[in-house]
Amino acid sequence: MNLNWIYFSDTKASPSEIKTILEKDNFELNTTYQMERLHNLLRENNQSVLFLKAGSLYNVYDLSQEISALYPNAYIILIVPENMENLKKAMQMGASDTLRSSFEENDLLEVIQHAKKFMEHRSKLDQNYINPPKEECRVFAISSPKGGVGKTSITINLAVSFAKMGKKVAIMDGNLQFGDVAMYCNLKPKRTIYEWVKEGFGRDNYPISQYMTSSEYGVSILAAPQRPEFFEGISEHHIKAAIEEMKKQFDIVLIDMATYLSDIHLRCLDLADEILLITTNELSVMRLTQLYLETLETINIKDKVKLLLNRFQKGQSLEVKKIEEIFGMDVYHTLPEQSNVVVASINAGYPYILSNSRSHLSKSVLKLSETLFAEKNNEILEIKKDKRWYLLGK
Repeated sequence: MNLNWIYFSDTKASPSEIKTILEKDNFELNTTYQMERLHNLLRENNQSVLFLKAGSLYNVYDLSQEISALYPNAYIILIVPENMENLKKAMQMGASDTLRSSFEENDLLEVIQHAKKFMEHRSKLDQNYINPPKEECRVFAISSPKGGVGKTSITINLAVSFAKMGKKVAIMDGNLQFGDVAMYCNLKPKRTIYEWVKEGFGRDNYPISQYMTSSEYGVSILAAPQRPEFFEGISEHHIKAAIEEMKKQFDIVLIDMATYLSDIHLRCLDLADEILLITTNELSVMRLTQLYLETLETINIKDKVKLLLNRFQKGQSLEVKKIEEIFGMDVYHTLPEQSNVVVASINAGYPYILSNSRSHLSKSVLKLSETLFAEKNNEILEIKKDKRWYLLGK
């Protein structure tokens, strides 16, 4: 893939460290301080990664919005002073990432790596799918038999991470009595799954999307009823229909499960492609998790489970290998303890993967989304290989 690396600064600041790092990776950096030259470079190659540093003649966010509108395929990295860094605003203005002016080498390496991964992925899509059909939707049930283990927070931030990868993402709040997905996102939905059941269920001219609440970061939410008693009018048949309808409209559906198992929630687990089961390094939580796994085994869906270990700290209580021995299965992914990041995110009603993108926790959630996505891609690739071999064998 021929990436076009560009650096623009209206202050004529040197790209010295950026240039050095890219040259070590055998990439050439085109540097310009002139707007006309910048436009020419962007027109030459639609596989462009642009480091944009402005502040003298142009407002960096306004300039990003203009460039993203003219060159939608450009991957824009804003270089901004620390007091101006605002990832939310950057995304709204068409940028893909931000880098502080006082960046360290590790920050730069991480930003470059993310840009390369994104552009490589998009290049493969462009090569393989001229008119790409809607990809098969994947449904994840995020569950735990214990409250307070971080299930809802992980669900929301994982959803945003998928959205950042260009996926069309929905969350269904499966806690029909006391669900708080919308609250975690600082949203006050006017319509919920309860209104859809009353008005839209079974009626083609009332699509479920009309009853979902859109967030500013690319995730749609089918909220829980506004009153706990309203859940009584919702059955497993409604839940199945809701999931099936969302699968037609979204690439990824995440279900934030309740801690208990009812007919409704068993239906959710049955319809899910994968169950992300969250546990922590606490004996009381692990005991309930083990019971949960045994229940899933009796109904033959334990093979869908991927075990996530949340709030993990090295040297605290049991090590990962011991936990794997207890459950008789591998820990699929560990998420580090960063309660300060989570609490601040919940209080602000804003996902930490956006408000604190460089925290260890945010990086871990991003890695989880990338791993889940890469795993599915590898499965598709293996199926294609098998089919190709079969046809040649014929």
